[in-house]
Amino acid sequence: MHLPDALPDETLFSRVVRYLSLSGTLKGQCLKNLVGNRRAVIHPYLTADLTAISAFTSESAVDLCRKQTLRPWFAHYLPRYQQTICNCSIKHNPLIRACQLSTFRETEPLAVKFCPLCCIDDIQNIGVAYWHCLHQIPGVDVCSKHGVWLSYYTLNDRDHLSENFLPTPNRCQDKCEPLAIEFAQFAERKLRSIQSHPLYNQHAKQYKSQLANKGLVTNNGRVKRIELMAALYGLSVQILLPNNPLRITSNQDFRYVESLLNGSYQAHPFKHLLLEFFLTQGYVNEDSQTQYVSAEIRERDFCEVEARCCDLLQQGTSMAQVGRDIGKSRCYVKAIALKHHIPVNLKPYKITNSVKDKISRMAFKGKHRAAIAQQLGISSGSVEMIISSVEGLVEWRKKCKADSKRRRYQYQILQYVRQYPQRMRQSVKEECEAAFFWLYLHNPDWLEQHLPNPLKTQHVDRVDWGERDKELALRVVQIMDKAGYAISRTQLDRELGSHGWLTAKKENLPLTLQAYYQWINLRK
Repeated sequence: MHLPDALPDETLFSRVVRYLSLSGTLKGQCLKNLVGNRRAVIHPYLTADLTAISAFTSESAVDLCRKQTLRPWFAHYLPRYQQTICNCSIKHNPLIRACQLSTFRETEPLAVKFCPLCCIDDIQNIGVAYWHCLHQIPGVDVCSKHGVWLSYYTLNDRDHLSENFLPTPNRCQDKCEPLAIEFAQFAERKLRSIQSHPLYNQHAKQYKSQLANKGLVTNNGRVKRIELMAALYGLSVQILLPNNPLRITSNQDFRYVESLLNGSYQAHPFKHLLLEFFLTQGYVNEDSQTQYVSAEIRERDFCEVEARCCDLLQQGTSMAQVGRDIGKSRCYVKAIALKHHIPVNLKPYKITNSVKDKISRMAFKGKHRAAIAQQLGISSGSVEMIISSVEGLVEWRKKCKADSKRRRYQYQILQYVRQYPQRMRQSVKEECEAAFFWLYLHNPDWLEQHLPNPLKTQHVDRVDWGERDKELALRVVQIMDKAGYAISRTQLDRELGSHGWLTAKKENLPLTLQAYYQWINLRK
């Protein structure tokens, strides 16, 4: 037995189907010869048992895995399971579990795809149509060569393999969006790259840095999920068929990219592919009609605007005119003037230099900005603006606030422990919940030092059922003698304290049961 030679971009599944069609061998016998099991499953693009199958081909198991399956594709995007997926001797079920197909929230039904025009070309040039590996990539609905939508053959759970199960030409040759063709071509280049360098993979940090270059990350390092999801949603609508389960259902589905950006758990390979394709595009959000710019460019523009604002103020230009010239508000101009200590003519002249000094001194002492504003008769916004203009003052006030909160919570814990010295740690956590958890996060060493000592686990000896059986036998006879009539075991157990001794645990008390039934038989 020898499988037909591989055709360009042909899957191993297609080669097995061609062997069945050409040889006339029964499917069960073919599977028995290939993998030693008549009921084995040959997956369309995640074929298992490659070591056994390679004995019937001229290629090695590694070459079959790399060139005629999509196992390198899944191994690239699921690095945690890379070693398992690339194991050529692995069986079908462990391989499918390692590829995580059943755990992804979005997944396609099992199917094989083909391009009608590729099918015609294969028949004309080679003489037979076959299943292409490139067409089976999950989430790719377009032929990268001809630019038409792919046709689907849906498969059931187990019966994938059958004689003459090869693509046949049809008239469904609908053209698709140019962006969908670009996506299919990008997927083709990606697959060829993975087949050449199977161990290279992306990480969440790399995605984040590339998103930052597109202006989709804030200065605090948070991803702008609303803009990102709006862009990805518009992208998926153009590149996927309407009934494809991988298509993003809403531009508010922020969980769709959560796993990609956090890197905490595995994500479907299509999500990686979609995000990578988006990062290669000069994509424009149609709602805002604004081009994304890098964080470096935005920072440079901000510095240039600030420098120009200072120059205009030093030239004596009014704040209103400066705001109009640089396209900023009057409050922005005022904040820049305070930051760089540029005197400006404001009416009324309420915030003088002496007032600024008073505000700085009171703010340094930790006084609340509302109290400062009330004492000086100005707005709290003006106080906050002056505080922000003094270098290091905001950080100092944050430190003072944190220190104050720490002292307050420490006092609360100490007072509770002094008042209730016999209480357990659990009681402290329940009664002083806010203080406990704040200190647990910010000052765990102090908390561990001042909490009550943990109680040792008390050992409870096992029940000596033999001794208990002797005691209960006497007590049962006494209770029934006192009652003067036969009592049921349930009622008798209730008299003994409802422990279930004479019901659920009666097998452990043979003497007691013997005494019970003897008493009943003697009274008959």
